[in-house]
Amino acid sequence: MSRIIYNGAPNNPHWSTNQPMFTLARAQTGPLAVRQIANFGASMAAAVLGPDLIMPGQQGNNVPTAGGAPWNQLLVGGPPLAFVQDMTYPWIRGHLINGRWGGPGNTWQNLVPLTGVANANHATVEGYIDNYLRACYQYEIGGQRTSWYGVYYCVQSSVSPFSDPAMTNAQNLYAYAPEFIRILWRAVSIVKPVNVTPAVAAANINNYAVNPVPAFPFGFVLPALPAVMNGTAVLPAAGNVAGGAVLGALPAGFPAAQANGFDGGIEVHQS
Repeated sequence: MSRIIYNGAPNNPHWSTNQPMFTLARAQTGPLAVRQIANFGASMAAAVLGPDLIMPGQQGNNVPTAGGAPWNQLLVGGPPLAFVQDMTYPWIRGHLINGRWGGPGNTWQNLVPLTGVANANHATVEGYIDNYLRACYQYEIGGQRTSWYGVYYCVQSSVSPFSDPAMTNAQNLYAYAPEFIRILWRAVSIVKPVNVTPAVAAANINNYAVNPVPAFPFGFVLPALPAVMNGTAVLPAAGNVAGGAVLGALPAGFPAAQANGFDGGIEVHQS
């Protein structure tokens, strides 16, 4: 349970204990990506994820349900088949902000076509973030804390499509999928409000200042970086180079990376 400083005599605050208040905040998506003759797939999505996402019952699923051309319908003037008909790759409607964290699955503004390999690699990154959120939660319940700790998570789609540049045109199905997605994560803290009820705190979580974390407090135990992510800027590492242009601007106030042992980023390439 996340707790807030809510009332009491001066210099003697009491702490609430029994309801979630900080799960997902500042969620935003960009416009659909412009791909050949269609606006299709997410350009960017971002959210601040809080420690209460680890509490039982706080993670949902938001399974992908968005459809239309060229996912499961033919695009007029476009490819001769839809993604669901492609026999070369097992295509998945990949969330930029995971549905378990509250990212929607009913709009292409949070979904992109990902190959099975790319989706599995993104899941590896998401697993690392889940472990970090567990660390945030364990720190939260370990004593009286004046701030919540969480993560600002942002994913941007590449400008370049997955199709070979020499074969990119309106009829190439892979021209409607990004070549890669770029994932950035930043540890953030939010100072807990004083003398407010839990309901008020939860209703105003989007309005509280989000602060970078130059260093974690004593007692905060960071998770280990997955071995496959260690020392690389791309997944999969073989044959891929990081640094291409991406769609969508970072959210206003997205913190610069701090030397705190956690902040970072990686690109997940289609494969």
